[in-house]
Amino acid sequence: MPQSKSASICIAGGGIVGLSSAYFLAKIGYEVVLIERDSIGSHASGFAYGSLSPLGEAGRENEILPELDIARIGMRIHTEFSTKLPNETGIDIQHRFRPSLDLAFDTTEVETAQLQVGWRNKEKGYFSEWMEGDTAREIVPSLSPEIMGAVFTQGVADVDPYRLTLALTEACESMGVEIQHGEVKGVSKMNGNVSAIETSSGRILCERVVIALGPWSGLASSWLGVKVPIRPLKGQILRLKAPATPVSCSVGWQGNYVCTKPDGLLWAGTTEEENGFDESPTTDGRDQVLFALQKMISGLDDAELIQQTACLRPLPIDGQIILGPITDRKDIIIATGAGRKGILLGPAMGKIVSELICEKQPEVDIAPFSPSRFSA
Repeated sequence: MPQSKSASICIAGGGIVGLSSAYFLAKIGYEVVLIERDSIGSHASGFAYGSLSPLGEAGRENEILPELDIARIGMRIHTEFSTKLPNETGIDIQHRFRPSLDLAFDTTEVETAQLQVGWRNKEKGYFSEWMEGDTAREIVPSLSPEIMGAVFTQGVADVDPYRLTLALTEACESMGVEIQHGEVKGVSKMNGNVSAIETSSGRILCERVVIALGPWSGLASSWLGVKVPIRPLKGQILRLKAPATPVSCSVGWQGNYVCTKPDGLLWAGTTEEENGFDESPTTDGRDQVLFALQKMISGLDDAELIQQTACLRPLPIDGQIILGPITDRKDIIIATGAGRKGILLGPAMGKIVSELICEKQPEVDIAPFSPSRFSA
């Protein structure tokens, strides 16, 4: 069986977390091999919406609060990437700051959204306020006439996930990261320590392993002898040509979103489906996204559907990321489970992986995200 050269670190998974881990480890000087089963950017990291909002969505702040410290780091790194990656690779990742509007259609949604304004304004670098419906429509004239109001927030951003993935790939390769295509089959040990990672194309000798397989990370449970309770959460996104209905900021409602991206298309999503590992776009998914889109935005009668995509996001059983070494070992680290927040959290998770491998204390407490929480 063919065998590659040995490396200090092997990373299983070429999504945003794996690539970010490779990037920061290569910056330090580690020799890294990254193994990806499919082409780079062919799954969630290449087909996500790319919203960068560490403050969550109005009315759904509990989904971000457990990981808020990591989200802050993610936002900081994305801001650094906005200049560093284009300079290093020549790839425009289309990072841009733009405001968001989180809509409210009834009194319950209004009350919940208004409560979020207060704590958002305590976050350095952000400004948030409640707007009545007419005021919100001054910003986005096509907003539904049925809204009672919206939470307006400045300081949030977005990025093109596929371009970001390509830029990280090129930056990694330029620093000597070896990217191999193959399916990871297991981890070999010698004297209790990692000695190699087994792949469909051969064995790669290494001293440390990072498991960043997204929704497929559960496969590692049998190799590692630890629980990795994670499942795929399918999401579908539509891209529409609607030049007469520009949406200048990210408009959201109840987990749905829409915004005109730099490519000139209206991006709208998303679904939350638990259908196993089926990544196929469906008519039901399309109709679900269109229903939410038409509830938020009016004047779309002439819109033309250009593309429909679907991807699988990794969702742990308790909804929080999995990040850290398995049990008390330091040679195997799991980094996965960001769910719908993968693009935002991925670079921060990669940075923390690099700190753990260097045996540096991460700047935030990651104990709540340890893989060992599932062993009880």
